[in-house]
Amino acid sequence: MFKIILLMLFFISTVIVKLLSILLPINGQTSGEIFNRLPVFFTPANYVFYIWIVIFILLAWWIWNIMKDYKSSLPIPKKRVLLYGASSVLYILCIFSWHYELFGYAFGILTILLSCLFKLYLTYPLDDINRKNRFPISLLLGWTFISFFINLSYLLTFYEFDGFGMTKSLWGVIFLTIATAIALHFRYHYFDRLMSIVFIWTFIGVAIHHNIDQLLLTAASLFLSCVLIVGIIFLKKNRAKKSPVL
Repeated sequence: MFKIILLMLFFISTVIVKLLSILLPINGQTSGEIFNRLPVFFTPANYVFYIWIVIFILLAWWIWNIMKDYKSSLPIPKKRVLLYGASSVLYILCIFSWHYELFGYAFGILTILLSCLFKLYLTYPLDDINRKNRFPISLLLGWTFISFFINLSYLLTFYEFDGFGMTKSLWGVIFLTIATAIALHFRYHYFDRLMSIVFIWTFIGVAIHHNIDQLLLTAASLFLSCVLIVGIIFLKKNRAKKSPVL
């Protein structure tokens, strides 16, 4: 029961801090206001960020399923609780670092957060039943990958990175291509369609945001969205060994 209480406290704390960052806001500025100050090349439309509503709903469902498992006398893996707790704390620290304009610290914390979530993701076996239970973590991990690219592009813009002579549009295409490779990796090796959907959601948002102002970036976003759709439908599953529950 103690593990469930911990999960609920971590979840509620994360939701509260996220809401405060929007409604209060923290340090007198919202995340969007900070982000819109600079012409960041990897930028989705504002509606894309509403994915947090879905993430929080699915995480609440995830905790509810864990509670049902507890009532059924199924053990709650300690490592899973610790990794989720660490991820929640890191996300809260990332929010405060961002709002107080400590962008380098925010990016470093986000990188560690990504590592924690990936380890949490790996605690789920690859069989069909556990893939359904993994959905909320898959969605959260997928969006954290997107946040990684968004924050990296912001950091590079903030420090006036010259791009080694390449245009911002070309760097945006490079980021999109790397993101596509990550999504296809998870689709093939972990049978994960949901993560590809998160990336498609974002890529379409990037195309909508840039529209005709950045034709290369818009075209690449739409093309790579189609690549991911093809991957979801036609990419064959890899017969990987099942990962143990840790």
